[in-house]
Amino acid sequence: MNILVTLDSNYIPQLIAMLNSVQKNNAGTAFDVYIAHSTLCCSDIARVQRALPQIKLHPIKLENNLFAGAHYTKRITREAYYRVLMSEYLPKELDRILYLDPDTIIIKPLDKLYNYDFGNKCFIAAGHTHGAVEWFNKKRLKMGRTSQYINSGVLMVNLDNLRRVFSPQLVFDYVHRQGRRLFQADQDVINALFHKYTIYVCAELYNLDERTFRRNVRSLSYVSKNTVIIHYDGRNKPWLDGYRGMLDCYYNYYSSVVFGGGKVCRNLKAGLL
Repeated sequence: MNILVTLDSNYIPQLIAMLNSVQKNNAGTAFDVYIAHSTLCCSDIARVQRALPQIKLHPIKLENNLFAGAHYTKRITREAYYRVLMSEYLPKELDRILYLDPDTIIIKPLDKLYNYDFGNKCFIAAGHTHGAVEWFNKKRLKMGRTSQYINSGVLMVNLDNLRRVFSPQLVFDYVHRQGRRLFQADQDVINALFHKYTIYVCAELYNLDERTFRRNVRSLSYVSKNTVIIHYDGRNKPWLDGYRGMLDCYYNYYSSVVFGGGKVCRNLKAGLL
């Protein structure tokens, strides 16, 4: 199974916890993890490999010339293009890959999502916005009425299909035209340019964040029985002081298994994990 992550050294502990959760919930599966970066050092990669010796790591250092012609702002940095341009730097023999933000935790097998039938589509993803926010995002990006504004932190990608419709210039031209209107940087770019090539799946199953949990789920027993991927998006992170929510128990569990110590998961005794 192929997995792509993009990060800097600040997220190495979270990456280790995430990959630990992937490995423990997908027994018998071999993983090739592609790490797209521009600033990691050998010691960062070695740290991940020591913690997860059974996972094969493929660091990909991206050079500036890959992004020649790109438009940058304080909001849209070079790093924001990493997942948008994945079909350019990933090995051509890869036909599909699962992109995961390092602030995710996997609590169920990934095989159903990974082996999804794409047809002629490029992405499988879920969204978190609703109501006026969803309407506003779709209107400003000129998305179709039946489309959904997706969160790009979890993307199942058919690389063969993406290579047929994608070009870096398409992205750079669009970003140059839109500039500051792209409030969500690369996430806006993916939604605007590829909503016609996206299959939508349930966020409660494949991209559950705290807001979606409070709105639609509200039961940790449901999460443990049904959810596949939990996403600690936004500023509300369980490894930071002041976390507010109920889903931190999953991160704390998979993090403590790797690093030891840390916060005690309050739901272990309830048999939720």
